[in-house]
Amino acid sequence: MTQDDAITVITTVRNGDAFLDRYFANLSDILRPQDCAVIVDDGSTNPIVLPDGLKQARLIRSNPIGRGAALNLAISQATTNLTAIQDIDDFSHPNRLPIQAGILLAHPHVLAFTAGQKIQAQAKTCRNQWHEIPAARLYRSNPLHHSSLAFHRDIWQQAGGYDPDLPCCIDLDFYLRAARIAGAAIWRLDQPLITRNTDPATRHFASIQTTIYRDTLHHVLARHRKGIVPPIWMRLFDLKRALGIGI
Repeated sequence: MTQDDAITVITTVRNGDAFLDRYFANLSDILRPQDCAVIVDDGSTNPIVLPDGLKQARLIRSNPIGRGAALNLAISQATTNLTAIQDIDDFSHPNRLPIQAGILLAHPHVLAFTAGQKIQAQAKTCRNQWHEIPAARLYRSNPLHHSSLAFHRDIWQQAGGYDPDLPCCIDLDFYLRAARIAGAAIWRLDQPLITRNTDPATRHFASIQTTIYRDTLHHVLARHRKGIVPPIWMRLFDLKRALGIGI
């Protein structure tokens, strides 16, 4: 282990009381001696208090500033070059950080994602293999789990961070901007290294109004379209979809 592979886990939370105990226990399990965590309490009604034994975590309390601004604040306060995102209601597997730190040291231009498994789902046996996903693929749908993302902080800086003004689709906007402006490649590992909360009753995404999501999605895709050149197979797919052929 070297200081070069140290990684900071970034989490933002507002009123996530139901998940805090499990989240803090997970941090204690996954953080190596060289790792740390930065948590931004984005205006919770009941302010977060760190457990006494969690010495590697730093808590920043703020007024409600929104997800994008909270992510930028947390990353700006990280003391390592490598960053991993983790949502408060998901948890990381014990080998997540060393695997992602290893790929980022070898390939610092990469946004490194992993597969995720649902809570209580049986773990699948997968090959430890990375695949590149063209940025243009995200114009069909977004198969990436933001909570599984790790990246070099230089990419975040070059891309201009997360957009604090978007009501949703903040993650997709960041991926496309990182690819377009910072020249980042998008890689995903077959192996699940996170377990995701998919319960619509507690998952933030499920609470976003359909019209807000749709309008923001269209805005984000249009914003980056000129800089993301789709491969020929995707252009053919879009043409067939537009014409209603084979759909």
